[in-house]
Amino acid sequence: MSQQQLFIKTYQRGAVEITQKVNNIIVTQGHLVELCHVFVAHSSASLMIAGSEDSDILLDIEDYLQKIVLDANPKYRHNEDDFDMSGHIRTILTGEVKTIPIIDNKLGLGQFQGLFLYEHRFGENIRKLIITLS
Repeated sequence: MSQQQLFIKTYQRGAVEITQKVNNIIVTQGHLVELCHVFVAHSSASLMIAGSEDSDILLDIEDYLQKIVLDANPKYRHNEDDFDMSGHIRTILTGEVKTIPIIDNKLGLGQFQGLFLYEHRFGENIRKLIITLS
């Protein structure tokens, strides 16, 4: 088993594909591993596996989340800024962890799947991911 941290800089709300960055970590391990566990150590960013063949997929996901999780909802008790509580709720809905099998020394994703870090806040952020290979 091995563990490594990966830092991703985000600039706005939305999804950033990280499939290749994680695959690069897998390749550098130099020994046979079967599972990749990815955890994002933040409460307003998450992970998702989504279609990577069409960028409209990510836009449609964002549109949907904006409809079900309102920003700046005056009913939120926690109100650090307009996007803080909505970011926490989005993270709970989309999840902060993924465990993916490794096949042929890379993530065993489907042909049109990608692994994405989903930033739920606006502005520049640096997000820490912990990658555990076993």
